[in-house]
Amino acid sequence: MPERIVSPELYSENYFMSDNEGWKEYVSGLECNIHPKFAKALELADVRAGDRVLDIGCGRGELVYYAVKKGARAIGIDYSEAAIGIAGKTIEKLEDRLRPLARAEVGDVVTHSFTDKFSVIFMIEIAEHMYDWQLKAAFGRIKELLAPDGRLVIMTPNYYYEKYLFPIKNIMNIPFNFIKWPMRILRGKYKPKDFHELLNRIFKVKVDRGQLNRAMHVNVTTPRKLRELLSDFDIELYCDDHSKNILSLVTQRWWGREIIVVAVKKRI
Repeated sequence: MPERIVSPELYSENYFMSDNEGWKEYVSGLECNIHPKFAKALELADVRAGDRVLDIGCGRGELVYYAVKKGARAIGIDYSEAAIGIAGKTIEKLEDRLRPLARAEVGDVVTHSFTDKFSVIFMIEIAEHMYDWQLKAAFGRIKELLAPDGRLVIMTPNYYYEKYLFPIKNIMNIPFNFIKWPMRILRGKYKPKDFHELLNRIFKVKVDRGQLNRAMHVNVTTPRKLRELLSDFDIELYCDDHSKNILSLVTQRWWGREIIVVAVKKRI
């Protein structure tokens, strides 16, 4: 019996252009509206001219685009044909002299054929879409694909944040929500569909990704689980949370919204 995967058909062009994080910056213009998450990933990876870059689950192809702009040679793979269709258009936005340095192809990192070793491999907001068996296989292949001095950069949501910190913070915010949301209505900044929607805004406690995103996010993980799965790598792992809420400041090391990993192959 084959292992389960999230159907690639869920990842439609509409999803990438109206729902997937970063779409607003994308449609506003790649040059002046880089999403903070992509900027952080490029900074952590220290992408430089001459690097060979692989973006796993490349989506619209922004990281391929930005890596090539830095002088790297980059390939993005995604098992969604819709994603690769958009990524191809993203590559077309590059200057003529840079376009040959970029590729976007339909594929899975475990089975895809590569001719290069990579100095940088990205997995940005991808791990939560993959079951543990897929992550184990992917990390095994990445170990083969990384150059001796290569680095793997991972960003993925933190289960502890969604399970514990987010609900606690929202419970604390309920008294303020009784003022916040009615004031937004009075100022014309928010118009609820009905009274039930307004109550949901006021009493919102748990993360609600919506039906489509719930079907996609099958494996929101923990720092400990990622450490176990990356046992063949030397890793720097921490949690990040830009909130200034006192709870976030105190607990972000374990419960921060985002898990960030920079990994290299263990030295033999």
